[in-house]
Amino acid sequence: MRSLSSTQKNNILTMLDSGHTAHAIASTTGLNVSTISRLRAKERSDLQKSTGGHPSKLSPTNVHHAIHLISTRRAENAVQVTKALINIINQPLHPNTVCQHLKKTGMKAVVKQKRPILSARHRKAQLDLAYAHKDWTLEDWKKVVWSDETKINRLGSDGHKWVWKKAGRGSVIGW
Repeated sequence: MRSLSSTQKNNILTMLDSGHTAHAIASTTGLNVSTISRLRAKERSDLQKSTGGHPSKLSPTNVHHAIHLISTRRAENAVQVTKALINIINQPLHPNTVCQHLKKTGMKAVVKQKRPILSARHRKAQLDLAYAHKDWTLEDWKKVVWSDETKINRLGSDGHKWVWKKAGRGSVIGW
């Protein structure tokens, strides 16, 4: 470390105490950033360093609103949440930003499992069919032609639907 006069040292320490960064102090004093950082480590080790990075576009209130949108089924995925939040904050916003904030809150994105939609009416119809044919013999069943309608994609897939859930929970939020 270059030898500093007591005036320079006091000036730098005063600026550090007032919350200036090492880069800002270096630009005003003409000293190296490393010199200022070493002086801070030596004289003011209790001062907290800046975490750096760009300030967050989403406030904690916006993140809470995003969680509320998901849990009340007004939005299923990050893209829908992003569209809702853009109207609130009036800034451009990317779905990845929303994903990062949701992950920080302990939520997890999972692929929504496909399940057959069987209503009470469907279940009743199946039960009625079983009761109606419970006395059939093997010869009766051999006369039945069984067919199955299956959708097959030659190229590509229909894609996945993503939903959010709290990490550690078995069930998906809202489903």
